[in-house]
Amino acid sequence: MVTKNSGKILALAISAALGSVGAQAADSELLDTLLKNGAINQTQYKDLSDKEAVAAKEEAKDWTNNVKVSVGEKGLKVETADKQFKFQFGGRLQVEADGDVGDDELSQGATEGVEVRRARMYMKGVVWGDYKYTIEVDFADNDIAIKDAFLTYKGFKGWAGLEITAGNQKQPISMELQESSNDIMFTERSTVNVLTAPAFDRALGLHAKFSDKSWSAQLGFYGDGVTREEDGDVDEGWSFASRLTYAPINTKTQVVHLGTFGGYKGFSDSHSDVKFSSETTHMSNLKLTNVKITDVEGLGIFGVESAYMNGPFSIQGEYAHEWVTRSGGMNGLDLNAAYVQVAWTLTGEARSYKGSDGEFKYLKASENFSWSKGTWGAFELAGRYGISDIAYGSYVDGTREQDITFALNWYMNNNVRVMADYRYAFDLAGSSVTELDGSDLDHGVHSFTLRTQFKM
Repeated sequence: MVTKNSGKILALAISAALGSVGAQAADSELLDTLLKNGAINQTQYKDLSDKEAVAAKEEAKDWTNNVKVSVGEKGLKVETADKQFKFQFGGRLQVEADGDVGDDELSQGATEGVEVRRARMYMKGVVWGDYKYTIEVDFADNDIAIKDAFLTYKGFKGWAGLEITAGNQKQPISMELQESSNDIMFTERSTVNVLTAPAFDRALGLHAKFSDKSWSAQLGFYGDGVTREEDGDVDEGWSFASRLTYAPINTKTQVVHLGTFGGYKGFSDSHSDVKFSSETTHMSNLKLTNVKITDVEGLGIFGVESAYMNGPFSIQGEYAHEWVTRSGGMNGLDLNAAYVQVAWTLTGEARSYKGSDGEFKYLKASENFSWSKGTWGAFELAGRYGISDIAYGSYVDGTREQDITFALNWYMNNNVRVMADYRYAFDLAGSSVTELDGSDLDHGVHSFTLRTQFKM
């Protein structure tokens, strides 16, 4: 049996416990049980319940004052009031339809249809103010591929914006390769990517970057990608890459960009074959350039890049040269590629440029598309010429290819873009794809892509 005084003592103890740990669902259940068993009376029950409600409100107030949660065009964002911790979650989806004209007259036809080009989710943020992290995974092709998975330390004060990054990341090679697929004005990258992608795309490594508003200097050392070696007692490949950029003019409406890049890739004994290829569309499987170079010891690259923007007009170009060294006394090979592209924003907007990265970002429409308001977003017209020469004339499978691409892009808002590309590939010297009678190609191939893109 519980006495009146012992009941008061028990009630005071419960009250102290509630005040120290905050209101929980279990506390309410405990009060109900004590009232039912006669350990506390109705007045005590009401007093303790009121204290529980006040404690819950204070705890909720403390939490909302300390943490800010928002959802907007950049996805879900959570950050503490002191900005020491930040979290962001988002992704991208690119769905497209592809087709080719003229492939029925070739020794190999093209695959046509629709596909999910990219389907990515990411999370990124800041911990303890000085550390940034990014993890991004792609689910396209009903597969899982880790894209970015790295940690960056940015706490160096007075060191010209120094950041050190460790993990799986893009190597600092080529302006176009650095630019996100969310931002480039064509559905696929240029002929320069034929040279850069096989050896200087994402890899595990350590990267240092110095930067300011109008310049950047980057250097990284890398192993291979995230897929581990399966061939037993062999060493993985390695590489280093570097890039310098400078924008002597860098305003919201006018930009002059200059840059250069260089690097070297050493190949392992088990992976000494390198493939250089270019499809007419991403899903076509029709590779007019498809060169496999065997017994590669190393591959060096050097390139230059430049761009100019004045209001709605912009022009951009790159040239890259690669030299291939081969084992067994085989002769080295020289590879070259270049492109130049021009763009005009029909609705008058200027492209976005970030000098500390040395690259252009997503074009932002001055007005979002809205049927009810009669606003249409932004429209962009672009054209590109490219050429690649994969050891044509000096290697048995060497190939030369030229192409022109035209694009019409509709930026409905900062998250949705519709893209229409037409590409014509020609001057297909040395291609492994031939006419139906086995003779060398004497005509070009037309390709079309229509893409809907969503990002946040």
